Amino acid sequence: MHGAAKKGLRKIPWWAFLIATSAFFVIIHFYIALFVPPSKEKVWKEIQVTEGMSFKAISAQLKEEGIIRYRGYFEIIGRLEGISRKVRMGYYGLSTNMSLWEVLDSLRKGKIIEYEVVIPEGYNLYQIGWTLSNTPLLSDPQDFINLVKDKKYVHSLGIDADTLEGYLFPDTYYLPKGMKLEDIPKKMVQRYRAVFTDSLRNRAKELGFTEHQIITLASIVEKEAKVQAERTLIAAVYINRLKKGMKLQADPTTVYGTKAWITKVTPQDVKRRSPYNTYLHKGLPPGPIANPGEGAILASLYPDKVDYLFFVAQGDGSHYFSKDFSSHEKAITRYRSNKRKARQESLDTEDSE
Repeated sequence: MHGAAKKGLRKIPWWAFLIATSAFFVIIHFYIALFVPPSKEKVWKEIQVTEGMSFKAISAQLKEEGIIRYRGYFEIIGRLEGISRKVRMGYYGLSTNMSLWEVLDSLRKGKIIEYEVVIPEGYNLYQIGWTLSNTPLLSDPQDFINLVKDKKYVHSLGIDADTLEGYLFPDTYYLPKGMKLEDIPKKMVQRYRAVFTDSLRNRAKELGFTEHQIITLASIVEKEAKVQAERTLIAAVYINRLKKGMKLQADPTTVYGTKAWITKVTPQDVKRRSPYNTYLHKGLPPGPIANPGEGAILASLYPDKVDYLFFVAQGDGSHYFSKDFSSHEKAITRYRSNKRKARQESLDTEDSE
């Protein structure tokens, strides 16, 4: 039996053994090319894919930077997978200890370097410029401010206004490294367009307002409403005052363009001569004073059906609403009394300590 086995082995042709050995080495080679990184050392490099860049040029850059070992495999698999036709532009953070397959997967998924930029509801263009300057995308906030106040640029985006204030929609944005400055406001306006649809424009017309007027009103509502549930009430107050020809007397309008962050509105602010100051001028200001979110926009389009004409802060973010000035005066007196009481209690507590 043992001799028969040896005899059987001797009958295997030499060329079959050669083919099997070659196949084994091809499989090993293919495995190494596809799954074994060029280096064990983790060295991160930024690879930029520009507009119109060919897949061959991408593979050449990756080979030169030591990200991939074999250009041929990379280009063939990239084409078979359909990746070569749709590589997203931008900067890719790739490491020398990534396998060829991982590199291809990064390109397939468009995993470019992006910066998370959070624009809260109610931020004005000055605050947005400052926020962007805290990322590598922008070094000087004034560059952004100048751009969004450039009428030619504003009109190029289809906005019929003097600035983009009000149309830079608050949201969380993921902005790619290398993004051009002029594309940043454009992205925010596109987000605004997705929210302010034709149905909302038609609703504005039903109320007798233009789109710009609604956004202006919504910006004031956004700045005044600390409690979300009060947005529709505050919007109703301002609309009722507009109908009666009363001044809006909205505190946030008095400091627009002078204080990016409103800490406190002073008596001097109320007297400041500005076309935005609704204590001095009747009607809406010439434009938005901030960028409202969807909630404030909808509140301005669908306000509560109430007769309120006044509201005053209660000290906890909420407001007390009144239909007549007499009730409003009482609310103000009550607020001031509670404020004095709270201040005295605080002083008494400090003294006891």
